[in-house]
Amino acid sequence: MMGFSLRSEDIELPQGAWAAGTRTLLLWGGKVVLGFTQGAFRPYLFPVFTPAGFAVTSESPADHPHHHSIWVGADHVDLHVPAQHRTEVYSYNFYVNDVFQGRAPGRILQTDFQGREQGDAMVLTQQLQWRGPREWGAPDGRQVLNELRQTRVRHLGAFKAFQIEMRSHITAATHAVSVGPTRHAWFNARVGPGMSEIHGGTSRSASTSHSGNQLPWHVCTGSVGADHRAGVALTPWPANGAHDWYVSPWGVMTANPCLNQALQIPPDGPGVILGARALVFDGELSDTDIEQALADASPHKG
Repeated sequence: MMGFSLRSEDIELPQGAWAAGTRTLLLWGGKVVLGFTQGAFRPYLFPVFTPAGFAVTSESPADHPHHHSIWVGADHVDLHVPAQHRTEVYSYNFYVNDVFQGRAPGRILQTDFQGREQGDAMVLTQQLQWRGPREWGAPDGRQVLNELRQTRVRHLGAFKAFQIEMRSHITAATHAVSVGPTRHAWFNARVGPGMSEIHGGTSRSASTSHSGNQLPWHVCTGSVGADHRAGVALTPWPANGAHDWYVSPWGVMTANPCLNQALQIPPDGPGVILGARALVFDGELSDTDIEQALADASPHKG
């Protein structure tokens, strides 16, 4: 019977040992589609498989150990805190697992995880807290942002693909927050080695571009073993407006809403909603197929 299901990935460890993270697996037809992984610094999707069962992303590659498959992050997040007759700015990095450009690494922590079927899709909902590092006066780290993240997964049989839609609703936890400007922000995908240009993969963007380098989608395809080819495409969720792109020959794609202008998130406000879709597919797809598969079905309402 085909359909989605969930199960925890339990790993037997020696007595006294403990795992640094947790993982919940999403299955379709009894086979793993992807894993919701809580790492030491942030949650991410890994592993990620095509319908034929081939892995298409990298987790912590040697050149960039903070690249975690498909993930959300931002390396320049400022918390604006009133202090007597002025405002102090505390800067954090939620992208690199170390101090980066003077900004200490924060953690994105999952506090709740729920899954439910919705028609032909599975919708996974995570409650997340963006927290700064341990410091004097804040032993658990200052809470910077709250995030409600929904991931909607569908199997598109006509395209031999899974469509993964991500919706990120962020609100300020206590004080005003700004994100960016930065080239390292929000929806990221790091493909497997054989799909990167430096290892013989191919990379291309939508044939119809908007102004500048704002493109509707980007895709990487290549070898994933056993003479099999597969691909990963990424597009911003259309409701968000313009995004800029960062694409590298070593296989990372970033759809960035704050390259040149910071996102402003005032306290007690409605927050900001960001979104993207990824397409994970077997074989090769034409530009028209990619566009149709990414656009298939209207965005979920939450």
